[in-house]
Amino acid sequence: MGYVDSWTQRYRGVDLGPHTLLLGRLLVRRRAVQLGVALVAAVLVLRVVQFLLGSTSLLWPVLLTALVSLAAGIALVVQRLGDRRIAAAQPEHVNRHEPVDFAAIVGRRTRTLLAVSYVGAALLGFAALLTSDDSAQAVVFLVGVALLAAVTYASLHSALTRAPIAVDHGSLQADELLRVNDARHAALAYPVLLALVTMSSASSIWLLTVYTAVSVVISVFAMTHEPLTPKVPVAR
Repeated sequence: MGYVDSWTQRYRGVDLGPHTLLLGRLLVRRRAVQLGVALVAAVLVLRVVQFLLGSTSLLWPVLLTALVSLAAGIALVVQRLGDRRIAAAQPEHVNRHEPVDFAAIVGRRTRTLLAVSYVGAALLGFAALLTSDDSAQAVVFLVGVALLAAVTYASLHSALTRAPIAVDHGSLQADELLRVNDARHAALAYPVLLALVTMSSASSIWLLTVYTAVSVVISVFAMTHEPLTPKVPVAR
């Protein structure tokens, strides 16, 4: 089932405003997801190529870090541009009457995932910096974590503060659901991917294994209870 179809099936019978408005915004997000997936696939292919070549050049972690950061940030750019174009095409707009609730939008388990992903990544990087012979690789990783943190902050800030794109109550409800969707997509554990493709050296393998296992468990738990596509419409 495709990205748009999953929304259609999940909210069958729910008033989400004009179909063309919702469809346009969903297509923007589908395009962002597809680009992100393509970049992640490129990262994994390049990591395999590096392994097969047996290369230890610093160029590889720099390149992989750049691609992971781009994969994390592409959704923000695509969504902003797409939503701006869609908003400009609407003849009228309906505003929110209540402020955005950060706790309700992001969710407690998703906030836990964010904390574990970034704190764990920082600890992993500093541990490698202090104990590994290849400190340059650890520095590249820590710079990558900082870039990902900046992208995540920008994505969350955009999801929480952007003006609604709505023409009636139904589309305002859809906007709220998309806001939740965007905020939780920003919490995807890109630091774990970055660690797997840049920090899999013998000196840090045990820390990497523990960090990855804990992050995966929390990710599954968070996405099960707070899915990227909310299970029920948010309260009015």
